Amino acid sequence: MTVLLNQKVNMNVEKLNSDIERFPQVHPITPDMKLTHKGVSRLVMLDRYAFKDTEKLTLSEGDFVVLTVKEDPKFPARGLGYVESINFEQKTAVVKVEDEFRGALSPEEAENGLITRSLDVIEKPLEVFYEQIAKRNATGLASVEKTEEKRKEWFEKFYQELVQLNFVPAGRVLYGAGADTDVTYFNCYVMPYVKDSREGISEHRKQVMEIMSRGGGVGTNGSTLRPRNTLARGVNGKSSGSVSWLDDIAKLTHLVEQGGSRRGAQMIMLADWHPDIVEFIISKMQNPRILRFLIENTNDEMIKKHAQDKLKFTPLTESEEAMYQGIINYKQIPGLGGFSEKIIKDAEEKLQTGGTYSVHNSEFLTGANISVCLTKDFMDAVENDGEYELRFPDVESYSKEEMANYNENWHEVGDVREWAKQGNKVRTYRTIRAKELWNLINICATYSAEPGIFFFDNANDMTNAQAYGQHVVATNPCGE
Repeated sequence: MTVLLNQKVNMNVEKLNSDIERFPQVHPITPDMKLTHKGVSRLVMLDRYAFKDTEKLTLSEGDFVVLTVKEDPKFPARGLGYVESINFEQKTAVVKVEDEFRGALSPEEAENGLITRSLDVIEKPLEVFYEQIAKRNATGLASVEKTEEKRKEWFEKFYQELVQLNFVPAGRVLYGAGADTDVTYFNCYVMPYVKDSREGISEHRKQVMEIMSRGGGVGTNGSTLRPRNTLARGVNGKSSGSVSWLDDIAKLTHLVEQGGSRRGAQMIMLADWHPDIVEFIISKMQNPRILRFLIENTNDEMIKKHAQDKLKFTPLTESEEAMYQGIINYKQIPGLGGFSEKIIKDAEEKLQTGGTYSVHNSEFLTGANISVCLTKDFMDAVENDGEYELRFPDVESYSKEEMANYNENWHEVGDVREWAKQGNKVRTYRTIRAKELWNLINICATYSAEPGIFFFDNANDMTNAQAYGQHVVATNPCGE
């Protein structure tokens, strides 16, 4: 799993140690240090967890750097290399990329490995050995001790466990401990239920943004948000629905730059009893073929409607029709006119359908993974091929006193079944054949890997949180 540094890279250790002197958090390289890891593990260590000269105070020619080797808005690629030259006026540098990362380069760049990149996507790691990270972590973890003697004692204990890999902390600890930065030591969080108000949603969004900015992933259960088109008396209008608000929260993943270079992570969930559950599942579907399959094969009108709303059809223009017909005309000619069979088949399909299928709002909810919270009631209905009620507190009929109770307590309860048991009015928005919803979940998960499923009642039955008067609200991205 590990290799010697001098087997992988060739750097000026004396200069790097001189640069390190400007950063009291970083421990210098010593002759006994050997752990660098290899392959992806090495890249992850240097990119995500190593302490870096983020202000580029010491960056110079010959330095070993982590950088974006492939600049792509959706799928950028990171790699390692050495600075050949720097133009501080233009804020660019020429970097010679290591061989194993040249696969992501263009053919011209890959030939000699030299690429020009903005300094914004180039970072200089000051910790190139795992032992340096272990020493920084041990220093940070031991710093809470009250005496110097105790700090030294616990530094040594922590360091030995870390450097021998007997204990490997979570990524946020590796990155943050001992770094003197204001980041979290926890990888992932679960938020309380969202309070069903503009103020509640704004506060939830603010807390998610704060957690993500410090490097933490976040899990949210949006089941407390009222369904689409439900009356919002305060503004004499109707709610845009839970799914639109959850998409707004999901967008934070794209907006917030997390501590270190860790990619943002969110898990967003909705209960199987929520009236918006079908919209929630279909809204993230990116495959038009599956949407067409749902439209043609489902017996549920709501599923069909949401699939139709998501599906986008662009008719062929006259010139496109002529072009595809021209391609098909070569089908009977030897050599197919230079076209492959696949191209001819695609042309036939285009003419048969009369256009191109795609999806509306292709970026919808892409900032989060989504899962459905499954209850025992729903699974029983699936097994018995029964009907299942989609329900929510009947806010439209609540009196002033009942609405005050809703605003004060609904987000603390978060489960429509418990809310009904407490004697509060609940409205059944519609019923759905449980197997139709179950099939929808499975079809979408099979062909797009989402939604996930979270056995909500089972989790609450088995959690030790009950001993503390708590209950499970959702899972975080790490626990999906």
